[in-house]
Amino acid sequence: MIKYAIRLHKSKRDAVLIFHAAPDSEGHFQWYITEHKNVVGQPIEDELYGSYIINTQRIKEEGYEGLYLYCKFTYLEANKENTTEFIKLSSDITKIIESGTVFDEISRFDENGQIT
Repeated sequence: MIKYAIRLHKSKRDAVLIFHAAPDSEGHFQWYITEHKNVVGQPIEDELYGSYIINTQRIKEEGYEGLYLYCKFTYLEANKENTTEFIKLSSDITKIIESGTVFDEISRFDENGQIT
């Protein structure tokens, strides 16, 4: 999985999070949320794409605090199912990092809304 975070301007805890399942061929996607790592979760409605974007505020609003996010994808050619790593969600980006999630890149929005 490829993981990006963009911290909000002048905030140490708020960020936009982008997760990409990154399979090496075409397939069907479904993102899930679960209470326990490595336990089958509930599908997130209408999240059927290779990427999932959420911000820390929405994690709090949706009640995803402390829950795990993952994606299942089925390769079209082989009809083989695969699952991404589990990401422990938090409304504080620092806590996500402290839980062991390694982001491929962490950027920041500047005062004009540009990514730096």
